[in-house]
Amino acid sequence: MAMTNYEDTNSGKHYRFHSLCRPMIKGLTPKSRDGFGLLELIIAMTILAIGILGIMKLQMQSGFGNAASRQNSAAVNLARSKMEELKRIGAYSVQGGAIVGLNDTDTTNDLADWSSPDFSEGPFNESADSTSGGDLYTRSWNVVHDFPITGFKTIRIRVSWMSQGVEKHVDMETQIGLKDMEYFQ
Repeated sequence: MAMTNYEDTNSGKHYRFHSLCRPMIKGLTPKSRDGFGLLELIIAMTILAIGILGIMKLQMQSGFGNAASRQNSAAVNLARSKMEELKRIGAYSVQGGAIVGLNDTDTTNDLADWSSPDFSEGPFNESADSTSGGDLYTRSWNVVHDFPITGFKTIRIRVSWMSQGVEKHVDMETQIGLKDMEYFQ
């Protein structure tokens, strides 16, 4: 076991330490070189690069998420506006015939069958205008009479669009009930 002797120059006292131990008294430790070596610098740069790459990936994912959220919000707003339009026109009794947009063209419950919807309109962008740029949306809706109970119409609206080559859609459903049965004829 190797022992090391140190002398405190201020007090003149001598200390004896094991060679593996460092003295805990200030001034007794040998001076080390200040600054970073090449290895420490490379390690620090690697850690910094990994952190920056992670932040860049997070930013990219955030951008993609923002675009998808914008598209979903626009589709929900288009579906909601069509739903409110159909509710508004369905709230009035119609003399001399039914409202075309609320007719059930198929006698079965075809709410979930989008292969041939009862009605469709589009393509248009978020402002329901096909002349300006932006994502193009199509609105379709199916109507079923006397569902879920007699005297009601159930309407399911689908707004669809293409995003990165994949068709996306948003569905909304509502029921309209009227006191005046002329509407359902």
